[in-house]
Amino acid sequence: MVEIIIEKIVPVSVPVIAADNLWAEFGQLKIADSTRKQYVKAIENFCQFAYSCSANPETISEFLDLDRYAAIELVLKYRRHSIDKKLAPSTINVRLAAIKSLVDMARKLGKTTIDLGDIESIPSESYRDTRGISVEQFKLMLEVIDPSTPIGVRDYAIMLLFWGNALRRGEIASANIEDFLPQQQKLTILGKGKRAKVAIDLTDSVSYAVSEWLNFHPCNLPGQPLITSLSHNCYGARIAGDSIYRIVQGYAQVAGIERRVSPHRLRHSSITAFLDASGGNLRAAQALSRHRNQNTLNLYDDNRRQEQKGASGVLADLLAGNGGKTSD
Repeated sequence: MVEIIIEKIVPVSVPVIAADNLWAEFGQLKIADSTRKQYVKAIENFCQFAYSCSANPETISEFLDLDRYAAIELVLKYRRHSIDKKLAPSTINVRLAAIKSLVDMARKLGKTTIDLGDIESIPSESYRDTRGISVEQFKLMLEVIDPSTPIGVRDYAIMLLFWGNALRRGEIASANIEDFLPQQQKLTILGKGKRAKVAIDLTDSVSYAVSEWLNFHPCNLPGQPLITSLSHNCYGARIAGDSIYRIVQGYAQVAGIERRVSPHRLRHSSITAFLDASGGNLRAAQALSRHRNQNTLNLYDDNRRQEQKGASGVLADLLAGNGGKTSD
């Protein structure tokens, strides 16, 4: 996949490897596929801004040949340009991280003296809306799945993986047949930003649902994707993240859920539902969600308990002369 992307953004007349290995090597960084693709796209965008042309060995070399202060000035201009375009802080930060990653690689290879360590990321607050959907609404989504068809069996397994293990769609899409260990009831997944897969435990119901899907799998052999497409034009191919998104959204619509439901919202939903059921067990929620920073889970817990709403209610009652006692 990475080679295809590089071919798209490098002019045909430029022999990538012969001219300069750096740009080709950057497209093969040992990081998650989705992150690598974002980084390559970010460098392309940066080169369009800085040099009004596509990313290629020549433009990359021109940037890396700048002295440190000229490079910092250029990247800061790009940062300001991105802010002025009102891009999301997360998008800007990914682009800055891509440029820093390229420079770090070049510096280690002795091809630049640039140091972008002083370039700061854009402050952002993530996971502000973590409410998700209720358990009852998720049950409605399961009820509209047709269990008598291969598509229904597959989609039921996908939905239970989201709910039971709070997986990300990329973690589901990237899993292979051999990653599922039915006897041990485990699934090894490649987590966000990880280089190596880790094993997670599955419940009886989730393990059974995945096993049932494998009875309909187009090619149930090691090396094949665990979840595949069943459409005519790409039957048996690894299912795409966008397809998983459409599957989730489609069942939510059929179930009559007015709120837009995405794979990530299902992840939010399962984490929030667990916090509700466990009385706010953040340690277990961290194991479930695999969030490295527990502060992220604090946002889930705060939203779940609506602490701010309760505090505001106390202040309103004080103003109304109720002595800080919230009214029913």
